[in-house]
Amino acid sequence: MRALSIAIPFVAVLVLAMGTNLTPKDEKLWQYRNLGKAFYENLDTHTQAVEALHAALELAPNSVREHVNYGLALLRVDKNEEAVAQLLAAQKQDPSLPHTWFNLAIYYKHAGDYDKAIQQLRGMIRLVPTEPVAHYNLGAVLRSKGDLEAALPEFVEAEKLNPNLAGAHFQLFTLYQRMHKSEDAARERRLFEGIKQRNEGAAVPEDMEWCFYAELYDPPDPRHSAEDEATKYEDHVVSTGWDPVHSGMLLLDVEGSGHADLLVWSRYRVVLYKQGSESISQPALYSLRDIRSIAAGDYDNDGLPDLCIVTASGATLFHNNRGTFAKALRLPDTENVTTALWLDYDHDYDVDLLLFGPDPKLMRNNGNGTFENRTSDFPFVKGQALDAVAFAIRGDTTARDVIVSYANRPGVLYVDHLNEHFEAKDVPALPPGVSLLDTQDFNHDGLFGLVRYRPERRALENHSGQFTAAPNARTARSKIRADFNGDNREDYARILPDGSLHIYTNASPSQRWSTVRIGGIKNLKLAPGATVEMKSGAYYDKRVYDGVPLPFALDNRADADTVRITWPNGLIQNEVHQKANAALNIAEAQRLSGSCPMIFTWNGRNFQFITDVLGVAPLGASSGDGHYFPVDHDEYIQIPGSALHAENGEYRINITEELHEVSYLDKVQLIALDHPADESIYTNDKFKSPPYPEFRLFAAREKIHALRATEGDGTDVTARLARIDQTYPDTFRHNEAGVAELHTLDLDFGDSALNNKAALVLNGWVDWADGSTFLGASQNGKGLVFPYLQVKDAAGNWKTVVDDMGMPSGKPKSIVVDLRNKFLSSARQVRIVTNLCIYWDEAFLIDDSAVPTVRVTPVNANAADLHFRGFSRAIIDPKRQQPEQFVYQDVSFVSNWNPTPGFYTRYGDVRPLVTDIDDRLVIMASGDELSLKFRAANLPALPDGWARDFLLLVDGWAKDADANTAYSQSVTPLPFHAMSAYPYRADEHFPEDPVHREYVREYLTRPALHLMRPLAPVHGN
Repeated sequence: MRALSIAIPFVAVLVLAMGTNLTPKDEKLWQYRNLGKAFYENLDTHTQAVEALHAALELAPNSVREHVNYGLALLRVDKNEEAVAQLLAAQKQDPSLPHTWFNLAIYYKHAGDYDKAIQQLRGMIRLVPTEPVAHYNLGAVLRSKGDLEAALPEFVEAEKLNPNLAGAHFQLFTLYQRMHKSEDAARERRLFEGIKQRNEGAAVPEDMEWCFYAELYDPPDPRHSAEDEATKYEDHVVSTGWDPVHSGMLLLDVEGSGHADLLVWSRYRVVLYKQGSESISQPALYSLRDIRSIAAGDYDNDGLPDLCIVTASGATLFHNNRGTFAKALRLPDTENVTTALWLDYDHDYDVDLLLFGPDPKLMRNNGNGTFENRTSDFPFVKGQALDAVAFAIRGDTTARDVIVSYANRPGVLYVDHLNEHFEAKDVPALPPGVSLLDTQDFNHDGLFGLVRYRPERRALENHSGQFTAAPNARTARSKIRADFNGDNREDYARILPDGSLHIYTNASPSQRWSTVRIGGIKNLKLAPGATVEMKSGAYYDKRVYDGVPLPFALDNRADADTVRITWPNGLIQNEVHQKANAALNIAEAQRLSGSCPMIFTWNGRNFQFITDVLGVAPLGASSGDGHYFPVDHDEYIQIPGSALHAENGEYRINITEELHEVSYLDKVQLIALDHPADESIYTNDKFKSPPYPEFRLFAAREKIHALRATEGDGTDVTARLARIDQTYPDTFRHNEAGVAELHTLDLDFGDSALNNKAALVLNGWVDWADGSTFLGASQNGKGLVFPYLQVKDAAGNWKTVVDDMGMPSGKPKSIVVDLRNKFLSSARQVRIVTNLCIYWDEAFLIDDSAVPTVRVTPVNANAADLHFRGFSRAIIDPKRQQPEQFVYQDVSFVSNWNPTPGFYTRYGDVRPLVTDIDDRLVIMASGDELSLKFRAANLPALPDGWARDFLLLVDGWAKDADANTAYSQSVTPLPFHAMSAYPYRADEHFPEDPVHREYVREYLTRPALHLMRPLAPVHGN
């Protein structure tokens, strides 16, 4: 091997070519700015954002930018008076800055100070007359003041400036209705509904209080005059004899050691180079001939990349056995495919295989080492495919789109609309005959563009899925870039026209780099398709992760202010203060995404977390077999009397939307349960398939605990089930997705309940699997086994007597299983069987399941207010063996996801919507809270010797944002009680009678907020 020292101008992808002549003070200022932005976005760190941005202000006390951003951070922590002072000071210093006018206007609008809001909005429009959101908000404020005549032209102007602004069309629709201009109203409604339909799958919601000027003020950074330091590379010739036209390379970490290895192939040769230099013997690959394509992907999620190798005789899978590949499976009928790509196309947490060519194939991964031909599920365009690459053409989405180049036709973009639905679109800008495709954010707008390296390097700019030539783009020198020699700096590989393979190792001693290696837990271990962003001072870069550590250049900076990871399931993780010249290993943090709304009750001292609700009604949840779960729509939540204290004659209950989902509430009612004090009352409510549980109460006068309780492996868990104490039978094996091995729990109640009228009471919780996990479990042939109950017959054999016993619908709850006449012998032994992660806390029999003596008094809310509150601090057990807890008193205003796009119920009084079951829904977004009050005077006095507990009836549904939940990326279509299923049939629709039309017009007017913004600086409107 020979080495040649060469110098090449450093062109790593930077947002701004800042050079190296920033002063230490400037660098510190940039650090505080970047930290402030990360803290500003991150859950539970708004106080730190204030501190960081205040520190930036102290370093630059005359900077308008720092005053604006510090003021916006103060707004986040409700220090409104000081925030407004900062923004007004900035406005006085620089009246030409639109940010102050816009943000003050929105503040005054929320505060109800409409005159000041109008003044600020008019000032904003003088500066930026082409900003449609400013005109919209001016119209909205004028309308709130009752000046409809002045509001109308502002909405018209907003519509003119942006015809795709749904909010403007909706406002015009309602105004024209009030003005009895039926034709104009009908036109605006058609336009509004058309935009809604087109944008149903959009991941970024329309936020009518956001525009470029609503964000932290992040102007383009001045380019420094000094040239970037020339990066020195040493040229190492690794091998020769490669076909420069019909060859390929890919990066992989073959041993899972955290290093980059290089696989190189041509038609008749495959070689694996450890860290790009030393060839590793791979006997299973020696005899391969007529090679067309090789793709790496971890199909069994063991953390090691496997291979799909396409030859003239078809596609074959080679399994990675700790660094050595062995032939595992030949895929039939694949002789006419030319390019392979691993992609989790159905978002079920395993990678599937797309095979492009004249006779393309989709091979779905069943999760058990087998693959099923599902070609009909994908809109393949037939042709001589040359290369394929997967990435997201849009930001803020779990979708994974694919671009394919062909020898005999222009390229094709396959757009992922989720729920296993792709759409094929031509890419005229990608001509026939190109290959070596790569994705790079070369123009630093947060979107990945496309770069092709063969036959020559050319770039295509991405405009939300429309690709155009970018002749001046600063792109990387090679598609194959990694740290090959372990010094945390980026090297690159090339095959030159003479057939020689070269590794160019970075030899610039003064530059600082870091590599980032990530590992999934809920996501796949190699996290294919995750994006990693790094920002340090003025430096910014964004790259796609595919199982190999990513190098980032930091020039002379000591550390990275922020490393942001967007995991394949859409959740975002920010890691701050990461050192330079380091190999960073970042594991996926335990995060919440979708579940159910949470219930908090006032106990006289604080708001106490009770449990979640509507776990019985998971709208659109995939059952994994191509269908969706049927859903119940009402749930009775038990509230102990000690948890609900009347204050000033009212019981107060708050329902919060903490997670990544949409809640639809139709009725909420408090029910008092008065009963003898020596009894405990339980309901028949639980999660189960139809027929749904009927409303029924049970009374426990005496708890009959098991004499002995054992798990399937023989572990004695009797003490764990004797009381509610957060200790559970938990020795069963399970994965991070909420799927366990099939396991049993045996309960022996001795000779109790001999009258055969018993009921089994169980308290516990379930670590719910999501729709994508259901899908994956169904594909491997195992499926999810919901709990069923067995007893022993006279011969001592276990017999199933309750096929679907039900289970708690999420967080800790008690359920009852009626065992009247279920025992088949004198034995009082019970077995529960499931493969779900259900954690039982207490189990006991009651010997008589007869209807108890209870006085039931329902009370409707006398007040119901919907508002934005934010997100309670979540306490998450790192092993997920305790249920999540939520601390109501510790609240943050942003989360690690954006609310689902669509229109929600406007804030304010919603009592008319929660009084009756009438399909007039309170639609809640992430961060919303519904505060309810119930008059204690409406309840009768308690008899002597009696006690009072409560139920909360909640009727409605919840829909999470999982990729395999139906319509997970939109609020619509709205559910209703008469629907046959969800998604419902084409001949069904939400009620359109005058009452419901008026409901939509009056209440569904609030666009989703946009809580998370790109880390990349935005340089224009």
